[in-house]
Order: sequence, then C-alpha cells, then structure tokens
Amino acid sequence: MTTTPEPHSCDKILISDLHLETIIGLYPQERRRPQPLIIDIELGTNFTPVFDSDDLSQTLDYATIKQHVHRLCMDRRFDLLESLAGYLLRNLFASFPALWIRLTIRKPQALQDAMAGIETFRTREQMGVPFTQNTGQS
Repeated sequence: MTTTPEPHSCDKILISDLHLETIIGLYPQERRRPQPLIIDIELGTNFTPVFDSDDLSQTLDYATIKQHVHRLCMDRRFDLLESLAGYLLRNLFASFPALWIRLTIRKPQALQDAMAGIETFRTREQMGVPFTQNTGQS
C-alpha cells in the first residue's frame, strides 16, 4: 500500500470560486431551474518533474480540470451537495493523476442571509480509484 502525503507536504493545484449553475436540491422549487454553485478545488500533486521541464503535460492543467468539473455538473441532477461531491471526486480521480482532492461546494441561494455548503477531503485510496495508464489529462 502506498502512503499518500498530507496536503501540507506536497504541491497542489488550486481552482477557486468556480461559479456554475446546475439542477440540485430536494425541494420542487430548487429543481425547476438551475441553482448557482461556487466550487473550490484543491488537487494534490508533485511539481518536481515540471520545475525544470516547463512542460504542461507533466502537471495538472487547471483549465482542463475546470472544464471537466463544469461538464460533470451538467451531466446529472443531484438532490444533495454531498452526492455531487462524491460524483466529482470519483470522476476527477479517474481522469487526473491527483494524489488527493479537497472540494468545497457552496450553494448561495440555499439559505437566506447565510451561505450553505460542504467541504470534503479524500485521497485516491479512500475513494478506491487506483492509478492506471488511463489516468491522465482528459
């Protein structure tokens, strides 16, 4: 079994304040039209190979990750933010060689006068998604 570094002991790709809309919610009024979400993503990786190469193929491409997350959020409808988070985690690990992922998903219109949201952190091992030859930038 491989040991995954803690988030503070490796490099990470950051995507902050990704604004998108999707159908999400338990209540009928939430499912009539897309709801705004704000997503923050951290992906643990190792920058050492790209320090000298300056080669995008040796790191995680945040533009590709952003597009992938946007597409995934449009793929399905969810009742809960937690379910959406699990779907994103499984798909991001299957598509990109991240060691770990931290997701924060906020739903600005869920509560009046407050911001509702969730945060989750998972390693590749915790999600049961091994590194494969197909794990790469999609």
